[in-house]
Amino acid sequence: MYSMLFLGGVAAGGIFSGTNPAYQVYEIRHHIRMAQVKMFIVEPEVLGPVLEAAELEGLTRDKIFIFNTRPQQDVPEGFRSWEWLLSQGEEDWVRITDLEELQRTEVARLNTSGTTGLPKTAMQSHYNATSWHTMLHDIARVPWTVRNLYTLPGFHVATVPLVHACPLITGDQCWIMRRFELEGFLAALERHRITNIGIVPPLVIAIIMSPLRHRYSLRSLRQVKCGAAPLDAASQEKFRRLCSPDATFTQVFGMTETTGTISHFYYPGTDDTGSVGSRFLPNTDVKLIDDKGNDITAYDVPGELCVRGPTVVRGYFNNPKANAEAYDAEGYLKTGDVLYCDGKTKKWYIVDRKKELIKVRGFQVSPSELEGVLLMHPRIVDCAVVGFRRPGGPMHGVADELIRAYVVVRPSTSTTSSPPEPPLTADQVKAHIRAHLASYKALTGGVVFVPEIPKSASGKILKRVFAEQIEREMASSKTEGQGDGGEQRAKL
Repeated sequence: MYSMLFLGGVAAGGIFSGTNPAYQVYEIRHHIRMAQVKMFIVEPEVLGPVLEAAELEGLTRDKIFIFNTRPQQDVPEGFRSWEWLLSQGEEDWVRITDLEELQRTEVARLNTSGTTGLPKTAMQSHYNATSWHTMLHDIARVPWTVRNLYTLPGFHVATVPLVHACPLITGDQCWIMRRFELEGFLAALERHRITNIGIVPPLVIAIIMSPLRHRYSLRSLRQVKCGAAPLDAASQEKFRRLCSPDATFTQVFGMTETTGTISHFYYPGTDDTGSVGSRFLPNTDVKLIDDKGNDITAYDVPGELCVRGPTVVRGYFNNPKANAEAYDAEGYLKTGDVLYCDGKTKKWYIVDRKKELIKVRGFQVSPSELEGVLLMHPRIVDCAVVGFRRPGGPMHGVADELIRAYVVVRPSTSTTSSPPEPPLTADQVKAHIRAHLASYKALTGGVVFVPEIPKSASGKILKRVFAEQIEREMASSKTEGQGDGGEQRAKL
């Protein structure tokens, strides 16, 4: 659906602004306001919340078209099919060749991930999109016939323009999954002998933890790129061993504001250390800054990454406050991510999100480091680590941050012939961390067992969900007397 609507809408002079079909009324209303949505093309199955949100925001039904491409999809009474738009005549595609017009003409308004709050709307221009394609695909083409399987959501920057436009330029074959399902994904890899995929860490973990990995062959895979969040090197290597013997599995760094990935290992480059790349896209300037905004760019020095270049969007739509906070006087975008470049290998590594680093006894603790260690435990299939403060304590009432782990436990594999596994305990989880990491990285804020870790559509952990839960916990008298280091079980 998304690729057709992207191409048709942009060709007609519109601006693509895909939305998550899982959104509820509140989220859709926010999207309408932030992107100034003028019309919707929507499948009938998700019409309900779209209609309610649209009417609350003043959009009438004649601005909502039904995308009824499947046999069982009917057009509800009072609505028009998207096919009505096809009957309104056609004109030639307007080719933009002026550089300034390319830079100021939007191709898409895309929501950011919303990991720390409500999403903002990034303005991706035609210049951003065409520059990104050229610098990514015209360098180091692989020597085989590419067969892609795309699973990432069509409203996300990971697919705009990568999925919707790039295959038409490169001529690469591609298959697009309508809806992700693990076994269907693995079966499609085998059936279509897929050679190239983009993947996110939760999917890597799901595959290497699933017995389905033995049922389907991934040996056709020759190039795997992983992004959206850090992935520990051990999990990366476990997945790579499932692929072709000559496969490269590399991690990348990027964000909505950079039109997708901006750091890479160009083929045949490979890596097994957890780096996110040895090169940034051509024509991209980068620097590292400290908490005060000072330029501290140097090898082996961690700092907030700032980027400037042709793939960096010019700002957030209708949001001057966010723009003032995100861009510095030199036009660099402050990514909010702390990285460093290894002086010997010249490889780049993510330390963590700047706002998510946990401060303990003068040290900065990386949640992603702890998450990688937790995933080494055979009973843990997913996790998230956050820091928080309790009122009271030293330093004028502000204590060191406490470290808490939210943990998803692997389902029991017991059978009638073997005794059930005893439940994993908080003490065992804390002991696992103590055995692998320095004492100041201990789980002083406790362990919470949860059924799942909330994530954005692109696979990023929604840490704000945990922050909100902790705020409620502190405000509730029911939590009084419950030790920070205890065990909890929660439904998020």
